[in-house]
Amino acid sequence: MNSRERVTVALSGKEPDRTPFAWGFGPQPPVIGELEVWCAHHGCDWPTLRDGVSDILRIEDQYIGPPPQGGEWGIRTKDVSYGAGVYQEFVGHPLAGLEDAQQLETVRWPSPDWFDYEEMLRKARRHDPQHQKAWMLPLSIGGNPFEIYTWMTGMEEAMVNLITNPRLVQSALNRICVYFTGRLARAAKTFGDEVDLLHIADDLGGQNGLLFSLETYRHVVKPFHRRLIENARRVLPNVKIFHHSDGAVFDILPDLIDVGIDGLEAVQTDAVGMDPRRLKDTYGRCLAFHGGISVQRLLPYADAATVRHECRQLCQIFGRCGRYIAAPSHAIQAGTPVENIWAMLRGVLGKFEPENFGTT
Repeated sequence: MNSRERVTVALSGKEPDRTPFAWGFGPQPPVIGELEVWCAHHGCDWPTLRDGVSDILRIEDQYIGPPPQGGEWGIRTKDVSYGAGVYQEFVGHPLAGLEDAQQLETVRWPSPDWFDYEEMLRKARRHDPQHQKAWMLPLSIGGNPFEIYTWMTGMEEAMVNLITNPRLVQSALNRICVYFTGRLARAAKTFGDEVDLLHIADDLGGQNGLLFSLETYRHVVKPFHRRLIENARRVLPNVKIFHHSDGAVFDILPDLIDVGIDGLEAVQTDAVGMDPRRLKDTYGRCLAFHGGISVQRLLPYADAATVRHECRQLCQIFGRCGRYIAAPSHAIQAGTPVENIWAMLRGVLGKFEPENFGTT
């Protein structure tokens, strides 16, 4: 099987020749640097290895809009060092302090026309000219409406507004969803049936439970998830939709299934209630899983033999009757031993040798 066939078979509820693999959010820059050195010492090439083992091609966005002022959504950031690298922390929120939905009209909202969809397609075809991988439209097209609202407002104020001013939240989510439905319409017109997967998101869980009540989710946020997914079904009827959420989301999965998702991405097995067997036994007939390989405990802290064993076990549990794409549960963080990343690949993919991934 090629990668696209492998993913298609797995998501149809059958077992492919092996469990599909994807990098998800991938290694962080400090880890990439270590991987490049490690690969060079072992007769292989990191970009070739990275692309060669992944069964999914994530389409790259192509921004052509005006120079971003505070980013696409008008959010100011600052660089914060964590020693091995830098992350961006939000320091300016364009919706902070707003109390009335009419005030949203004064905000600069991004346009779906600020992107070159034809160039996105050309880049995908150059990267995978025979379309042997499953192509996934990115989150920046699929949408993460509530997450963006928290970015634009600030997390604390956004969570308070869910309770004290839900109409304001709904009005903002409406504006955000208008943007994403426009983006998906343009992408669908350009890509058509060449797209296999769509990535949407909203983090709904923390380490120990949901971030807000099921009642709040159903009243405020859920209608917008349904709206995005129903629109996706109209413009891309054959696409499989994966919803990303970190954390302990077991109790909200019936609602996500109800709005129409095909799979859960991240699958943070370290969170409360997210035991792989429980997830598979309860939802495995109607839901695919993408992720599951812990970046919190397994990859950074276990020895290589344990990583390989645990990854094999996850493939056996989640991969029973298909519907599993093995992947790290989130970005692989600085400090993760390179040997453990290699052990992860061996656990999922079975026997393969570094020299098979030499420089092209």
